[in-house]
Amino acid sequence: MMMMMMHMTFYWGKEVSILFNGWRTETLMQYWGSLLVLFLASVFHEYVVSIRAHIRMKYNNIISSHENSYNSMESPQPQAKSMHLLPTQRNTRGYVIKIAETLLFGVNALLGYLLMLAAMSYNVGVVLAIVAGLSVGFFTFRSVGNFNVSVHHQEDDEEDLHLSADPCSSCT
Repeated sequence: MMMMMMHMTFYWGKEVSILFNGWRTETLMQYWGSLLVLFLASVFHEYVVSIRAHIRMKYNNIISSHENSYNSMESPQPQAKSMHLLPTQRNTRGYVIKIAETLLFGVNALLGYLLMLAAMSYNVGVVLAIVAGLSVGFFTFRSVGNFNVSVHHQEDDEEDLHLSADPCSSCT
């Protein structure tokens, strides 16, 4: 069994091992095909982040509408605000949204780490394909003008929507 030495510095070449031994490129066609796959995976990574942002906005709207309905009650009970954490027919949609966001977070984390590991092949073409895909995905799905968001400033906001440019930090 022949062991292939892993590069520890950047290099340019069509022969590269990406993620696992079965994904090796030896011809120019295999190399360009792999770069295309990595490019599309990077675009998809940004798409998943944008879907998570839309889901978060939807969830925040549901939570604010529940809080507004509690505030509009004439005589709310002291524990009324904390009771909306228990599953009821009224807030089931909020739990479905949280589950969907959590599943997408897992997909986002997996894809981000796989892209990071692919970049660690130190092949310049692989790194450029990933960065180009992330950039095109960001421009397409997350750049200014792609969200119809009304910005509001409140001192008691618990959490701001934070989207990082780092695909490896899956908390984007």
